Amino acid sequence: MHRSNAILAAVAVSAAVMSSSADAGFWRWTWGTAPNNSVIAEYDPASKRFKWEFGASTSVNGFWTSVSPGPQPRGDAGEFAALFLDASALTPNSTITPKLTAYAYNGIPGNNNSSFTSSWWDGSAAAGTQAPDRIWSSLNPDTSNTIMQLSATDHGTYRRFVVEIDASVIQNHTPLYPDVNGEPWTGVAFGSLIGHWFHPVIGLNATYGTDPSSADYNWLTSFNFTSWTFSDMTNQPTQWIPAPGSIALLGLAGLAGARRRR
Repeated sequence: MHRSNAILAAVAVSAAVMSSSADAGFWRWTWGTAPNNSVIAEYDPASKRFKWEFGASTSVNGFWTSVSPGPQPRGDAGEFAALFLDASALTPNSTITPKLTAYAYNGIPGNNNSSFTSSWWDGSAAAGTQAPDRIWSSLNPDTSNTIMQLSATDHGTYRRFVVEIDASVIQNHTPLYPDVNGEPWTGVAFGSLIGHWFHPVIGLNATYGTDPSSADYNWLTSFNFTSWTFSDMTNQPTQWIPAPGSIALLGLAGLAGARRRR
């Protein structure tokens, strides 16, 4: 086949997928200066891939966070996931696989350790204690194929925590206690804007259910810490990162156009 015809044939094949591939990519938000005191968040709306990576001092050994597509999540029940990361086993100059669990955030803003982390044991802000809305646990065997990266590393002078998962289960979740105003469930998704309620914790001591016959098996049964820091942000602009494949297709189309004009 003549070279120009071959190029045009390739473009014809790629045209069938051009519209979807041109939109392929993910949203990224960065804050701070790596490696310490920094956050990198990513969300791919097509694959539901979610990433939360942050650097912190060597005293930090866990966190909990809720992420939104713009608004400050604090106080809004039935809309966002609450992620709890436990790296309490991390020691100096080592790398471990931390534990990660996800619940529906109960909307309790809280003013102490117990109340503002209560989503793991109380599912709703209503009076009394309701069953927690459990979504995802890295301790459950059926979640292993959804974990892309889950690590905590002590580099001596700082620590780096990486969570990267297929969040489809979180995104497809129907909350047990929906938002009373009818706001939709967004899980961990964000787009051109991001908001978050993020609390790295110090002195964490967490425990998990160990009885296979119990509802709390492989879920948190305590999440206690001595102190915390925080980063609460609203409507932070993000960046769209095109997938390499979409860039290649656009380049191929451009090459074909150049050949046609000759």
